[in-house]
Amino acid sequence: MRNYQIMRFLLIVCWIIGNMSSGWAAEGGSAYTQRPDDPEAFYFTPENYGFKADGKSDVTDALQEAINQVKREKNFGILFLPEGNYRISKTIQIPSSIRLIGYGKKRPVIYLGADTPGFQTTQNYMIWFTGGLAQEGRKPSDAGAGTFYSAVSNVDFRIDKGNPQAVAIRAHFAQHGFINHCDIRIGSGKAGMYDVGNELEDVRFYGGEYGIISSRTSPGWPMMMVDTYCEGQRKAAVYSKEVGFAIVNMHVKNTPVAFEMAENLADRLHVENSLWENISEAGVKVNVEGNTFSQLNLVNVDCRNVPVLVDYAQSGKKVAGKAKMYRVKEFTYGLVYQDLNDASSFREICEIEPVAKLPVTLGKDLPVLPAMETWVNIRDLGAKGDGETDDTEVFEKAVSLHKNIYVPQGWYRLTRTLKLSPGTKLIGLHPFGTQFLLKESEPAFSGFGVPVPLVESSEGGDDMLNGIGINTGAYNYRAVGCKWMAGERSYLNDVKFVGGHGTLRKPAPNASGQSSYRRGERRISSPSSPVMETGKDMAWDNQYWSLWITNNGGGTIKDVWTASTYAASGLYISETKTPGRIYAMSLEHHVRTEARFHNVANWKIYAFQFEEEGREGPDCYMAEMSNCQNIEMVNVWMYRVIRAFMPKRIGFRIWDCKNITFRNMHNYTQILPVIEFPIYDMNKKLPVYSWDFARLTVSGSEKSLRPSCTVMDKPV
Repeated sequence: MRNYQIMRFLLIVCWIIGNMSSGWAAEGGSAYTQRPDDPEAFYFTPENYGFKADGKSDVTDALQEAINQVKREKNFGILFLPEGNYRISKTIQIPSSIRLIGYGKKRPVIYLGADTPGFQTTQNYMIWFTGGLAQEGRKPSDAGAGTFYSAVSNVDFRIDKGNPQAVAIRAHFAQHGFINHCDIRIGSGKAGMYDVGNELEDVRFYGGEYGIISSRTSPGWPMMMVDTYCEGQRKAAVYSKEVGFAIVNMHVKNTPVAFEMAENLADRLHVENSLWENISEAGVKVNVEGNTFSQLNLVNVDCRNVPVLVDYAQSGKKVAGKAKMYRVKEFTYGLVYQDLNDASSFREICEIEPVAKLPVTLGKDLPVLPAMETWVNIRDLGAKGDGETDDTEVFEKAVSLHKNIYVPQGWYRLTRTLKLSPGTKLIGLHPFGTQFLLKESEPAFSGFGVPVPLVESSEGGDDMLNGIGINTGAYNYRAVGCKWMAGERSYLNDVKFVGGHGTLRKPAPNASGQSSYRRGERRISSPSSPVMETGKDMAWDNQYWSLWITNNGGGTIKDVWTASTYAASGLYISETKTPGRIYAMSLEHHVRTEARFHNVANWKIYAFQFEEEGREGPDCYMAEMSNCQNIEMVNVWMYRVIRAFMPKRIGFRIWDCKNITFRNMHNYTQILPVIEFPIYDMNKKLPVYSWDFARLTVSGSEKSLRPSCTVMDKPV
């Protein structure tokens, strides 16, 4: 008997260790271990909202009221949720621009009790991101293309038994909307998420029929997923209806299908640096073949016990794995150009190699915030954040003395460039609630001359800028929003370049004493002539670039929305060979160029989205690239709104470039005319005719189609 007990104990220990190493048993660590001190935020505590914090009482009404209060009184902002267990019995609605952020040594858990009415026969949601306030008796207005800045962070979710139609989160929001640092335990429920938007990171899905079920994002743009984990889904980890996922660092195990494209729908999928194991039916199910919208790229995907890598539903063809363990170095299906001289054709490129050993888990791809006990609050150092007081000196002194500086919500006025020291980390948690801003015609940024950045990183440091908006106004002609020269380990995340679309107003008390507000873009106009006869704002295209990465700057750039119409371009990368990567960048509404690249090498860009408006952008080029090499662009979406009725010949212009790879290109509009040539080599007169394709490489050695010029029969 004793030997049996010892053996049983050892087996249990081995099982626990094995599951912990696989990610199943290990809980996600809290990203915010302490209470963030923010005078503009709200805190969901019994003292503030009168609920019982016993982990069993129903807090639905109290939590909904707290969220609504943030929206009514602030229009945009944060509700902090302390560590604890919170039972809900109805859908919680989160309106536009509100963030629910958990804190504590352990993440707070929102859970649906067993057999909760309303979650048995009809699909229903624990959390529903909406466009407006929750109103009793009215159906929620789903989040849409105008739902910005919404998020849930550092909160876990659990669906108890007896709720077969329950879904944890419905998140159909747009820019700066995200879900991160969450474990979602679906159990016998339907799914962890239904509909996605913009960006998803550090989220783990356990159980359910599906981890994610989703149709297109609300604006129809690509979706970025990083550092995700799915285990034990009964049907598939992800079920996609034309979403256009770009996925990096995804671990999937113990499910029939890793990624299923919906029946009769073409989709665009890119998966990279991922691990799939124990996938019984197929790694990817492709449901439409021979269609330019059907695009599949798998790069460096490790497979263990995945006998079928790709299953084509229409033809019945199956691509088998090469062994019990193998590495997919590259798999491409769709319309392919080998180079700019090549005639496109539908192809399957398959490079699979058997391997003797594979990793058990995946490490984190993204940098993490520094430990909260090292943060110094800028308000404690004297900053006001009222939009009027000059806070420049406080920030300068803070940067000289401290590495990790927490910037609570507030609009912090600066009057000269804020220069970061090597390793400075500026940490905000809402890129519209927390802003660095300039008053109009600020002397240091006015007149004529070289660019003057509002924020300037160190050269080569592991600097960080997180959750902060940058607002250079309109009439600061020399302004650059951010000049980024930090190194490969630096991180710029959740940053909004404020101006034009997506600008919100703070509420003001009305005659009854209640807060009211107007939403919409801020209109800036010339003092002498408010608006030109063409309807264009006189301040448009007045400034330098919003985000300027230069002088060997690099690192990770994620979840950036750069749409200030007052800037010449949303992004300008120049003079750098430092490796860099961009995850989920939205570039919109500029007058001449959305993005520029000059003398750039060793960058990878995922979920790169352009949009041209009818008034600002009829003549705007999506991107320009000159003297660049070794750049890969994944899931590039080029879009012109229905109001942009003028024809446009070229989207992406290039000069003297080599080894530039595009994977999954989508070029579209709601009506004709669409951009005629999505990519065009200007030197060689080489166009790309296809609006959508799975892969194209600009080798740089293509034969030119430009006729040779002669003078007196001699070539010039």
